[in-house]
Amino acid sequence: MFGLFSKKENPDCPIDPAMRLWMENSFLWLATQFGHDNIATKPMLLPTPQHFPITYNGSQESLLKTAEIVATQMEIDINEIKIDTYDQNIQEFSGDFGHRIWTEVDKDSDEKLSAGLYFGKNEEGKYEILIEKKSLNDPENLVATLAHEFSHIKILGEKRLDFNDEELTDLTPVVFGLGIFNANSAFKEHRSFDSYSHNSLGYLKQREWGYALALYSFFREEENPDWLKYLAPNIKSDFKKSMDFINANIDKVFIEEYKGGQT
Repeated sequence: MFGLFSKKENPDCPIDPAMRLWMENSFLWLATQFGHDNIATKPMLLPTPQHFPITYNGSQESLLKTAEIVATQMEIDINEIKIDTYDQNIQEFSGDFGHRIWTEVDKDSDEKLSAGLYFGKNEEGKYEILIEKKSLNDPENLVATLAHEFSHIKILGEKRLDFNDEELTDLTPVVFGLGIFNANSAFKEHRSFDSYSHNSLGYLKQREWGYALALYSFFREEENPDWLKYLAPNIKSDFKKSMDFINANIDKVFIEEYKGGQT
């Protein structure tokens, strides 16, 4: 694993030191839970027609076909999941209503909308998951939302933890080879000739996604992996900064212990 990459002299870590240690410790915890060899060798899913041969037209069929691909990648039996959609504009959800993944409309707005909901098992013994209808028209966000909700199954449903940790749930798709989708969905720009806006999905920040993917690449001993070309430019930049730090600190990465209160 060590010495594969070129090193820059004393590069700064792009994320907070405490978050770095939490992320490294959490990554190793996930690797132990789901198998080091499994994570090191599992093929990564890419945003290509080869991996997702689906016509994305906002239909229920496109949702279910995507869910089946993501479930297979995450080693979940799709027959154990009941998936439906909801309309965020219908304000039915309030309080502690399941576990949500949030989409932030704009950094200057306090408004947050839920993109997906996880409920655990219903009376039929199936995990109930709801996906916001607008996600069906954005394939990358749809995959990211499904991966996050399915991560609740892997962590809570399979009883690996008895409490909800949304940051850990955000990190889980990375070890299953779905990190491109969640990272790219973490910050999306929307520009026109007279306006600019962005929206974000999930709980980890943009730079933290770059570091998470760098850990994934380092763990798998991948030097300049081909999948980098599918990353959004801002995520790719954070990935490269993270790799520079990791390669200059291989005596620390995955070794130092996190002393905080997270997993």
